[in-house]
Amino acid sequence: MHKYHLPFAIAAAGMLAFAGPSGAATYFVQDRISSNNPLLTLRGGLEEDGQTSKSTSHVNGTTLIETNAKLGEGALHGQLQSNEIRAIHGMTATFGDRVTITGGAGTNVDFKLSYNLAVDATMDLANPAASMLLTGSTRFAVFDPAIGASAGNWKSLAFPIFGGPERTLGKDLASFGYGPGNLPISDVLSGTLSFTLPVTSDTQSFDFFADLTTTIIAGNNTMIDLDLEFDGFASLGLADGVTITSGSGAFLTQGTNAAPQAITPVPLPASATLLLGALGLLGWGSRRRLRSL
Repeated sequence: MHKYHLPFAIAAAGMLAFAGPSGAATYFVQDRISSNNPLLTLRGGLEEDGQTSKSTSHVNGTTLIETNAKLGEGALHGQLQSNEIRAIHGMTATFGDRVTITGGAGTNVDFKLSYNLAVDATMDLANPAASMLLTGSTRFAVFDPAIGASAGNWKSLAFPIFGGPERTLGKDLASFGYGPGNLPISDVLSGTLSFTLPVTSDTQSFDFFADLTTTIIAGNNTMIDLDLEFDGFASLGLADGVTITSGSGAFLTQGTNAAPQAITPVPLPASATLLLGALGLLGWGSRRRLRSL
């Protein structure tokens, strides 16, 4: 993907972001579709410390918009098909999770987000007033949990529009933009965003966030025919023998990018604990009786 430093692309992404609550949730999934089509308007939402996947879709005549975010696969997906006049559509998919790396002191971890974009678009260029702007981006960031990054603030902490202090341990961004001069468009873009961080203790936590977003704006009396599909997949590069756990218990447990999961002991229910205690007391009492005989 072309890495443009486009203020309008970042601004468009910011307009589509939710201003979610900034509580102490350890994971979330979030999606949104928006449109000037009155049958679409605004759909989607935010799920914190609950579901580990979320999807929204809408099909109406000449328009299809869908998004989903899945922590289990570390996957983000968006699809947009439109063949109409004065189209203004947007879609966003986002997730975040707390990842704890176990047994990795003295090693490094590679945080990655691979992306694939396929877009085909044509427009009625016979119309002298025709105008179109198609923008989008995919990005991810990793924070120290002490920063308190959340669904509502991670984007402004990692990618402040007006600048500000660096708050992340690492971040990366790829964006794209097309205008009337690029038409007709038939493009396939792919790549991997990545950075490497040291692991300094045998149990170390990181807050991992990722999103993808796309916006199409077509001017008055402009007919746009668009077919776009956008995907992102998170992965971790770990040293041999290093494992992870996550706040959701689901992050990267499925799919081709699944990471080795630490085995966590399953706590016994209270009734079983009481039973074991009672059996222990019976055994102790039996031994005392045997000694006294």
